[in-house]
Amino acid sequence: MNEVPLEEAEPARKAFGDLTEGEREAVRDALAVIGRDPTADREIPGWRPPSVEYTYTTPLARDSAEAITVVYTHTPGMGVTVVYYFRDPQVLD
Repeated sequence: MNEVPLEEAEPARKAFGDLTEGEREAVRDALAVIGRDPTADREIPGWRPPSVEYTYTTPLARDSAEAITVVYTHTPGMGVTVVYYFRDPQVLD
């Protein structure tokens, strides 16, 4: 499968700058997955076509309850725009 073009909105760039290096590494891993398959995680209901908004949540470490969530939009044929990154102190399923 071809890589999907990714770009960051300004709020995402600012949020990335506030993350620790470990959190940035988790974001890089998440972006690699999203770049291969933009529909990899949860669609946010109610977003209007042709774009679809998604969240992708990944743990900071294998044994960590904390996670990083990437919020992004995917427009088929156009690519992915990362809207925001945030620390998510939830326990993952």
